[in-house]
Amino acid sequence: LMKNLSSLAPFSLLGSLGMLYTAIAMMIRYFGKAYAPTGKFGMDMAQSLRPNFGTVGASGIFSPNAAILVGMLSTAYMSHFNAPKFYTELKEKTLPNYYKVVSTSFAVSISIFALMAAVGFLTFGSNSSGLILN
Repeated sequence: LMKNLSSLAPFSLLGSLGMLYTAIAMMIRYFGKAYAPTGKFGMDMAQSLRPNFGTVGASGIFSPNAAILVGMLSTAYMSHFNAPKFYTELKEKTLPNYYKVVSTSFAVSISIFALMAAVGFLTFGSNSSGLILN
């Protein structure tokens, strides 16, 4: 195991930039209406992949399929085993500083995930894929 996580910093930054790039690309496609029936790619997709918006509405949250989303979200933040290592690598090892770093990191991460989920659904509706890169 690594004693110091600083050597992973460039790769962490690269991964974060990749996520940001993907989110921006998704927003460009959504706001440009590229997948609308009259859009650039609207008729190039198979019928089963075209945007589909049903009539379920907000009551869909009570569907058993919502449990899949909850499971995916709960595993997205399973890095608790690294918490002591993150704490020991802080320049100022105080609990308030650690709380600030953790809460800021979670807020940014959750915001990016929520943005990508919302834009993906608003673009494709029920034909959204769980893995947006598919």
